[in-house]
Formats: sequence, structure tokens, C-alpha cells
Amino acid sequence: MPAPETILRRTFLASGAAGLAPAFAQSSRPPWRTGGPTYDTEVSGIRILPGQWRPHYRWEQIAWISPPWPSHDYLWLDFPEAIFSSQGLLYLSAVNPKFPVAFPALPQVKWRPLAEGLAFDRALPNGVRFGGAIRRKSETLVELELSLENGSRAPLRDIALQTCLYLRAIREFADFTAANKFVHTASGWIPLSEALLLKETGPAAYRVGWRKEGKPLADLPVMATMSNQAERLVAMTWHHDTLSLIGNPRHPCMHADPQFKDLAPGERAGIRGHIVFFEGKLRDFDWAKATGGDRP
Repeated sequence: MPAPETILRRTFLASGAAGLAPAFAQSSRPPWRTGGPTYDTEVSGIRILPGQWRPHYRWEQIAWISPPWPSHDYLWLDFPEAIFSSQGLLYLSAVNPKFPVAFPALPQVKWRPLAEGLAFDRALPNGVRFGGAIRRKSETLVELELSLENGSRAPLRDIALQTCLYLRAIREFADFTAANKFVHTASGWIPLSEALLLKETGPAAYRVGWRKEGKPLADLPVMATMSNQAERLVAMTWHHDTLSLIGNPRHPCMHADPQFKDLAPGERAGIRGHIVFFEGKLRDFDWAKATGGDRP
């Protein structure tokens, strides 16, 4: 019989997804360990489930993603967390008085199942539409897609998004620190806590900080967080559409935040990113090979 805490955890996960999780679960169960199945190996493999973070904000779009190795924990992807633009803050998954949103108290939009993940589409009162998809692409790779259509009558410029990967619910990445998160600069991989103290020394393609307020310091569009349990990591990128890399140690969370090109009325655009899991040393992590991305 499972331990009492196991029953409680399963009950929580099922109820958190409003009863939809079992039907939507996408699971890969590789033979991660030799020998017969065990409690741990039964839950090996990437699973993508509709989730919740703050159920009192019914408009949030949260997905739970498990790592490929044996684990009962989940990353929580806030997808997206925010959409900033020349027309104001079009969407925010929570309520923050410091950031008034153009359209508060939006209705809930449910996830729809895909063969290997989840997707959603949302229409805003001004005619702007956005949507996203999350798919398991391999035993170690999750593909992210976001689309944006300007159905309003005005141009949509300076489009910057936040896509938060919330780490508190996955214990091996949940340290309340910026020191376990890494960005790549001309000097190699360095902790985010050190990168935030650097001065600009020359042109770099990707900012370290919040959106366009960040300093152009990173030469790779990827952030990695190291495990406190084993020599392994989780990383996030939007490839050449990455605008900035940041994390909030008080949550804790990690961000690879993307940007869209300016959109004229009636124009539509899409971007693609990845979450990748890697077992090994950070210096051996080849993010471009792992994601199929282009090298800068």
C-alpha cells in the first residue's frame, strides 16, 4: 500500500487539475533503471498535465511538466505569465497592483489535449488573440510554441513576454537562490547571482534582467538551473527570439523570456522554444545540440 503522503500527493495533483489530469497526461516511460518496475520507475518520463498555481486567478494558464528521471515532482510553467506591448499590459496571469492590466478578470480558458501535450487559444476584448502549445518531443525535450495575432485596429509594437518556469514544486531545483541558475557570457557559464552584478563590456545578443531593463550580457539564449540532488539540470530557451534571462529567488523561478516582432493590424506571428533536461556536468551541456537550435 502506498504511504499516506503518496495518496495525498496524488489526490492533490488530480484535484488541482480539476479532474482532467489523468485524461490529459502524456507520459514517456523509458527503461530508466534496470530490473523490474518500482514505485520510482513507474513515474519515470516526461508528463505534461493541465495545472494550477493560484486557482483564485481563473485566467492563469499553468502546465505541470515532470522531468524524465524518476520523480514525483513537477515544474510549473506559467504560459505566458505576461504580455507587454505598446497597447499596454495585455495579459497578466495574476494580479499585481504595480502592473495594471488592460483587461482584468478574464474568463478561464481550458487546455485542450494534443497527442503529446496540451494547447490553448485566447481572444482578448480588443481583438488580439494569442495561444500556445506544449509538446513532449523526446525523452529529454519539451517543445514550446506561442502565437500572437493582432486583431486590433492599431499596430502592436514592443511586444515582450514573460514565461515563468516556477520551481518551488520540484524540490531538486527549488533552492531560494540565484546561485543555482546559470547564463552563458563571453567568460563561459556563470551563476545568475554574479551575472546581475556585471557591467556591460561590449555587445551581447541577450539581456540578463527583466525584459528590456536587463543588460546585454549573455551570448547564448538559454538559462540553466542545476539540481541539488544529482549532476543534472533543466534549461529553457526561445532561441533567437529570446529577449532576456532572469530568475526570482524568492519564488523561486527561472525565465527565458521571448519577444515578438511588431505586428500590423491583421498580422500574425509565432515563436518556438524548448525546455530541455540534461544529466551531466554543465560544461558538457550542448544546448544547441539538445534542442536542435542554431548556434549563434
